[in-house]
Amino acid sequence: MLSYLIVVAAAVLFFAVCYWFISRSHAEETAASAAAPVPSIKKAGKIDKNQEEDASPAKKTVSEATQVFTSPLSRISDEEDGGEEKTRIFTKSELEHTGSVPAADKKLPGEEEPEPVILEDKNDPAVLETYFVRHFLNQYGAVSKTVARDAGAVTHRAVEKMQITSGREACDILSHIMVQEALQNAQRTYVMMPTDVIMEVVTDAFYDVAMGGRSETRTLLAYDALKAMPRMEENQFKALALLLLFHYSRNTDNVDSESFRGYAEKYVAPFLQHLPDEYSGYQQMEYLHCLSLNNKDMTFGKVMRDSYPLIFSFRGCMKSELKELLHPCGEEVLVHSLFNSYYKIPVVDDSLLNRFFDEFRMDDSRQREMITALLHSRPVEYDRVEMAHILGKISPVLENVQELWDSSLLRRSALTLMGMYIGQIYIREVIGEEFDLSHWM
Repeated sequence: MLSYLIVVAAAVLFFAVCYWFISRSHAEETAASAAAPVPSIKKAGKIDKNQEEDASPAKKTVSEATQVFTSPLSRISDEEDGGEEKTRIFTKSELEHTGSVPAADKKLPGEEEPEPVILEDKNDPAVLETYFVRHFLNQYGAVSKTVARDAGAVTHRAVEKMQITSGREACDILSHIMVQEALQNAQRTYVMMPTDVIMEVVTDAFYDVAMGGRSETRTLLAYDALKAMPRMEENQFKALALLLLFHYSRNTDNVDSESFRGYAEKYVAPFLQHLPDEYSGYQQMEYLHCLSLNNKDMTFGKVMRDSYPLIFSFRGCMKSELKELLHPCGEEVLVHSLFNSYYKIPVVDDSLLNRFFDEFRMDDSRQREMITALLHSRPVEYDRVEMAHILGKISPVLENVQELWDSSLLRRSALTLMGMYIGQIYIREVIGEEFDLSHWM
């Protein structure tokens, strides 16, 4: 029993000693904390309105828009605070004086956008020309006298083609936003390529926009074409013209060497100078939606065979063979074949045979079948070397076309509707020939 009492007494004594040490340590920490100095940082709290009124003039007045900044801008001078960086309270009025200069004060002379011209019911077309030229030139920081002259010339030509005499009609047409955008693109294109042909091309396209129905296909094509033209070069116009000539049109009078020679000189030769020969030129036209580039090559010889099969895909017949079948007409209707000493009927493909038979009153179906079979009796396999030899005999122009076509991306290009439209108006202005695109539009 005595041993238990001794153990209990020892435990009580141990806990008493521990409690004394803990109490003493806590008291020392409390005393040290009380003796530490308080940091001299001004507190940005609420300021009583009465205290604000009684404040001395040396103190800053704090408004409701008071903000606290702890940045290099808020440093107090060394004389005031001994060179130490402290928190300073800024008022809204101080910030307004030290802030950035307002945007209105930074504007340069002439930067203000002029007020738009509000057209009256009636305006002389010459006055409208002045407005449109001025607006075009004001889009740029500085322009030369040449640019100003060219802009005035193309604007005058565009309005002149419309043949408007009524001021009211001029306002109604030329104030349309679509028409004005088309005119600006026409101006931009001609200023960048000031040639007589481009002058007529852009003003023709502008005429189609201004005078056409807003939902007509041709109007929309002309509008989109004028947006693309400022980003094109004139050699790209030539490429579009050649694609239209050989892919989407043919001359049914091209039945022998002589007719092909005249065709090449009139229709083809004007477009062969300075054609785009780099991939980027055709890629740009594809980006502008003037053409699409195919993966399959279509060489010039194959194009000619497809367009004029009875001329290039078949050798022809002996004169004696055809002579027996041509009654009631005589051999004077025959033409020389491009191959050796053979002869042909003056038609370019099978679709024109029936017209030929009707013209010469060959009503016998058996006679028609025999003539057709005879014309197809000597097919020619395509050979590029032989084709180059034949084209060279016809005209050096066609031989040159084959070389340019097969060595460039013309062989992979197919026109879009917009490419057809641009090619059509360019051909019309260069050679004066109108191509009917109604089948495609």
